Amino acid sequence: MSFSLSPSTRGRTRRGGFTLIEMLAVIVVIAIVLSLLMPALVKSRDQARGLFCMNNLRQVELCWAMYAGDHEELLPGVAGGSFPGPGKWVSGWMDFSSSPDNTNTLYLLDSGYAQLGPYVKETSIFRCPADQSAVWIGGRLLPRVRSVSMNCWMNYVGTAPIGQDQFRVFRRLDEITEPPPARAWVFMDEREDSINDGLFQTNLKDRRMAAKIVDYPASYHNRAAGIVFADGHAELKHWQDSRTTPELRPSQSLQLDVASPNNPDIAWLQDHSSSPLQ
Repeated sequence: MSFSLSPSTRGRTRRGGFTLIEMLAVIVVIAIVLSLLMPALVKSRDQARGLFCMNNLRQVELCWAMYAGDHEELLPGVAGGSFPGPGKWVSGWMDFSSSPDNTNTLYLLDSGYAQLGPYVKETSIFRCPADQSAVWIGGRLLPRVRSVSMNCWMNYVGTAPIGQDQFRVFRRLDEITEPPPARAWVFMDEREDSINDGLFQTNLKDRRMAAKIVDYPASYHNRAAGIVFADGHAELKHWQDSRTTPELRPSQSLQLDVASPNNPDIAWLQDHSSSPLQ
């Protein structure tokens, strides 16, 4: 027995499917739409990360202010070096090795190692959400716990000569008058290939043609770093000079303390870190 479709039935069958050309056309349209939407999606993601970053920094600054309030206006200490111990806002040394410092939250929470520890509820506030750095420990790839560093002029308790003979080291909250609290930065996200201890050093002695970058600020947010000031407000600081934002080489540390003549970003950091002694 033979069976055949009527002309009208065959027509409906063809109209019910897609030809290869039609499918290719649909794929092309979808690709065009995605290409148009992608920049907006990336921008939205970056904006969300920037908001989270600033919120984290505000939380860290709040802990800093609460500490000062509980200690007769005395500020938490900040010092360089890898030795963990008391008298500092946090301890620990960030690098790309398998050192447990990279993931040790006790250095952020325990009062024996971190003066801010008793005021901290979530250790996530110490890390910018855009910082993707991680280290291998015990056969597992783990995120590092901190991207935040403190302005070295906010109660430096170390012994290295950083220029304290010429510039103010703020010991108490009420001493932050020049620059005023709204212009004096306290915490900043530091680049993953620059960060080590909890101290961000800004060289105040060498200026203009002699200027140097000691530590590098982060630039996770479209060439900007999250930064919070002594009055509690946070912002994303955009860097102008490409020398401030060199290419990131994952898991490789930058050379620090390098010459950067007439770098406007260094001038900004100098103006917002401290002021000359009278």
